[in-house]
Amino acid sequence: MMFQKWMVASVMCVCTVAFAQYKPSYTVVKSSSKFEVNADASYTQYLEEQARVDTPQGVRMLGERKITYNSTLETVEVLEAYTLQPDGTRIAVPLDKIRTQDETADDGAIYSDSKSKVIIYPKLEVGSQVYYRAKSVQHTPEFPGHFFLWEHYSPHVRYENVTVELVHDVGIEVGVSTKGMQGGQLNTPPKPQTVAYKFTFSQDTAYPNEASRADLPDFAPHFAASTFKTYADVGQAYQVRAKEKAAVTPAIQALAQELVQKANAQTTLDKVKVLHHWVAQNIRYLGIYVGAGGYVPHDAQSILDNRYGDCKDHVVILEALLAAVGIDSSPALINSGTAFLLPKLATPGIFDHVITYVPSLQMFLDSTSRFAPVGTLPLGDMDKPVVLTATGALSRTPMTHTRNDRTESRIQMKLTRDGSIEGQSQAKMFGVFEVASRNAQFNYQNKEQSDVVNRLLSRFQETGWGEIAKTEPTNFDVPWQVNSTFELDPVVNVPGPSAMAIPVGLAPGRLKGFADVVLPKERRFPTYCNATQHEEWIELAFPKDMKVTRVPKGVTFAKGTLRYQSTYALSGQVLKIKRVYASNRTETLCGAEADKVFTDFTQVLRRDLRQQVFFQ
Repeated sequence: MMFQKWMVASVMCVCTVAFAQYKPSYTVVKSSSKFEVNADASYTQYLEEQARVDTPQGVRMLGERKITYNSTLETVEVLEAYTLQPDGTRIAVPLDKIRTQDETADDGAIYSDSKSKVIIYPKLEVGSQVYYRAKSVQHTPEFPGHFFLWEHYSPHVRYENVTVELVHDVGIEVGVSTKGMQGGQLNTPPKPQTVAYKFTFSQDTAYPNEASRADLPDFAPHFAASTFKTYADVGQAYQVRAKEKAAVTPAIQALAQELVQKANAQTTLDKVKVLHHWVAQNIRYLGIYVGAGGYVPHDAQSILDNRYGDCKDHVVILEALLAAVGIDSSPALINSGTAFLLPKLATPGIFDHVITYVPSLQMFLDSTSRFAPVGTLPLGDMDKPVVLTATGALSRTPMTHTRNDRTESRIQMKLTRDGSIEGQSQAKMFGVFEVASRNAQFNYQNKEQSDVVNRLLSRFQETGWGEIAKTEPTNFDVPWQVNSTFELDPVVNVPGPSAMAIPVGLAPGRLKGFADVVLPKERRFPTYCNATQHEEWIELAFPKDMKVTRVPKGVTFAKGTLRYQSTYALSGQVLKIKRVYASNRTETLCGAEADKVFTDFTQVLRRDLRQQVFFQ
């Protein structure tokens, strides 16, 4: 789904690493945007931008500038572009060298009206500046009668001078929202019968990116404008064009009846499972955005005929199939990133994805996630604000929970006389971990087994041989479990007195993975956390003629919302280990305090995992 409307005046592509001395790759010297909005919500935008290369990496980042637009709904003209050298020399970019190219969407859409004006700047070096001036005319609004825009200013970039002007006809009401900007409504608009605003922004200091940082809408300075008064209006604007696309045709009616009868589905839940599963497995994900196609789905019958479509299309055909067996459903507008807050000013800009809501079951479904059984969602859909377009109501998808989103691993290993390990594992995954595991196992299919095994063993510097039992990731009729057998090359020197840490083999190794997590020393921006649980039961058997002289001591950690406990018990020649981790978080957004608790936990966990069992 192409559910975004961005100002194109600011360079926002930032790749940063948190080194001790962080220096942004470039500085936005000047960014000026002026919007002139007509009574019918069409508008003209004047763009002017100048940015300076501050590091060698900035040469690559600023060397090419793209202005992306929908060629059916708007036109873009680049009026001037040049490189300004450090000595003041100006090198013009010939306008006939500014190319127009088809743009591929982030979701891989290959049939689209999205195009880009591409400016390639010559002779860039550190200290050079790039400049362009352009004009964009949106002659056809994405939503009839509605205007909206949304821009966030990255904390990883310096901005010297940003100006945003909005002038709109008195015949159209536009709400405005800003954060971190100066200015407001002008007492004297530049044209009669208009309302005008002017805002400025500057940011002298930039900071490095941070692992697991929430998306910019949750915290960054911004400018937003919208004619939508409420999110119910946003939902209605989507629903008025989408509902008719979900018409139940004779072919859809026949398919729905055939599927539920073949499965002998009697209850509402059983019918939903059958139809959702069919859509998830049989409608290939493919975006086709022609005209307003970024906001309007195709009709259900054409989706059935072609067997492909994007998220909106998945929702439409599932809605039609459900309706054919008497089950109501609604599209639910949602964001697919890591933004968890709903902006106060109602705007479609926060939403770039659509899923399905079934009111009778109070259940959300995402049929674009083909490995998510009914009752589960992929992690990217969890704890997100949504608009139910059928009613306009605001809702929220479930948050992760230790009861639902967890793993259970059982590993049996035997130390041989040459120091190698023979083992097997059984891993059960639930909730978001089941979705991810099914996806991983699907991707392992038809690949060289040794390559997959070597990659998994190398996670923790282990080598050997193994086999993952073949499973069918799309079979939701049986509980999900991944079994493996493996042999590890010698992990300890024998014979003689020796000691060894506990290996992982082909088990998921989630706790061992936690031990490798290094969080930022300083957290400036909100991050996201999940409520999850992981349990491991390990049995390590020793040969009869070996004497175990010392086993590790159990560890307990309890701080904030995190709990961890390990126990070690020797029973004859078998060392039995149990490790349990639980994160009982009640909110998805967290910050520096959560980092501190997790860092304290990893220190304890690493010491625990380094413990060795001694034998002779």
